[in-house]
Amino acid sequence: MLATLPQSITHFQDDDRGFFGWLEHNPDGFFINSERNPKSTYLVLHSSNCPHFDRSPNIHWTKDYVKFCSPDRRELEEWVLGTVGAEARLCRTCFKPARRQATMGGVAEFEPGEVFAGRYEVQRLLGEGDRKRTFLARDMKMDRPVAISLVKPDAALSDPEGTEREAKVLGRIGEHDNIVSLYDYELGGGISAQYMVFEYLGGGTLTEYLQEAGQLSLDDILRLGRQLCRGLSHLHKRGLVHRDVSPDNVWLDERHVAHLGDFDSAITASGDSGDLRPITTGAFAAPEEREGRSLDARCDLFSLGGVLYVVATGEPRPGDLGLLRSQRPDLPSAFADLVASLLSESSDDRPQDAEEVLHRLGEIRQASDIEAFIAAGENNKVEFKSSLHHPYGPLPEDLQKKVDYKNMPPEQAKREVQKRLNIEVTKTIAAFLNTDGGTLLVGVDDSGTVLGIEPDFGYCQREKQNSDGWLSSLKQMVINALGAEVWSAVHVSLVPHEQKTVAVVRCPPRTGETWHHADGDCFYMRASNATEELTGPGLVRYIREHWPV
Repeated sequence: MLATLPQSITHFQDDDRGFFGWLEHNPDGFFINSERNPKSTYLVLHSSNCPHFDRSPNIHWTKDYVKFCSPDRRELEEWVLGTVGAEARLCRTCFKPARRQATMGGVAEFEPGEVFAGRYEVQRLLGEGDRKRTFLARDMKMDRPVAISLVKPDAALSDPEGTEREAKVLGRIGEHDNIVSLYDYELGGGISAQYMVFEYLGGGTLTEYLQEAGQLSLDDILRLGRQLCRGLSHLHKRGLVHRDVSPDNVWLDERHVAHLGDFDSAITASGDSGDLRPITTGAFAAPEEREGRSLDARCDLFSLGGVLYVVATGEPRPGDLGLLRSQRPDLPSAFADLVASLLSESSDDRPQDAEEVLHRLGEIRQASDIEAFIAAGENNKVEFKSSLHHPYGPLPEDLQKKVDYKNMPPEQAKREVQKRLNIEVTKTIAAFLNTDGGTLLVGVDDSGTVLGIEPDFGYCQREKQNSDGWLSSLKQMVINALGAEVWSAVHVSLVPHEQKTVAVVRCPPRTGETWHHADGDCFYMRASNATEELTGPGLVRYIREHWPV
């Protein structure tokens, strides 16, 4: 570190008495008292006339400390910030502030080092919203960083109960890893004295983070989404609706863990919209919110969908879903499908609660790990299929004989192969649904080689020879063979992998049996890593055991 020291900054180590000579020649200078290897927790800025540093060699002078001295305070602070990555704390004796109060005309412009409310040493402005200005400060009583939100006088005048209302909401919520914690609040004797003290989250807002990071990876998107779901679920279980979920109101800590903040628009989940405070991020508001209709937790899920859209695309606000799919072809289709459902105009078409969204995000995460499926190999819960339509290798022996003996034209034999491929896929889906659930990967052969579904595109309708056409053909096959309700039960995600696309079909166990109609009414189940047909007494016994009346 010392190698990076500018020539204008002098350092004195250990018992070097030259430090006192420097103080005499620079009575208006500044120095930072630091460990030999500077750490952010042991950086304190002093002025040359600090009374704690006199000529006594026994005061503030140990073998482990170094003094970094300069006549220019700004240069010294900028060097420390750039080298150590942290600001030096101000000596409270050297920089004892003049106490100032907020007035009716506006919130005071605090200078670094000023002490607010007798215990909070202000360091810098963090941000400003319509209602509050927030400062980073050090709680001298608890010796910890905090974020102080000072309510603007005009906001306190227009909504005098807002601070107390938000504080009570946070009290009702309690502590949670994904919700900003409130330490204290004060209404004071006058309107301008209202303030709230929150935990300090050093990562800034999600908006600020996205401006630097741009589009996030799938893992980061899913991690952020799960964190917000946990926070919303905790909130909703306590009968509250946030109403203002947006990137501006999501705060990140140093590890980029997301925390919901700004609860001054929150209401109870009573459905009554007669006394709603205005929200400040209308681009993320649900249609029922904008139209003044009754609200429930699903309006927060709409806003969550908007946040996921922004995080994935880097756009400042949610927009056309086609843009999401075109900008991020690297994301699985199930993610875009989830965002589309969250942004549904009707709340009835959205997921019903944050726990459901959390579950679906977890499914997307698991389904997207193609390497893990391949490494585990086929088993009772996982099956690979090379394709839906495209035949690989020679004709099956029975069909080849028919072609050889002129009993079947070659084109008819190929269509028969395609029919068999279709049936193998729908049989496997039925078997998973009838057992304990499982996952089918289409576009992966038995050895685990990724072939992709792209060779199937040529068998789709001429105007739909793409992934959408492939999904439509799978949907029609499942409906024809198993019924429309089965298509609603399975979850399909098209996952990009190694310049190819793998279809991941997740089949949860059902509460009733699934029959396969494409080859007669047959019943299939999974046994010994294979799909088997059950008939006769064994079928009757199996149904009675799994779905008792």
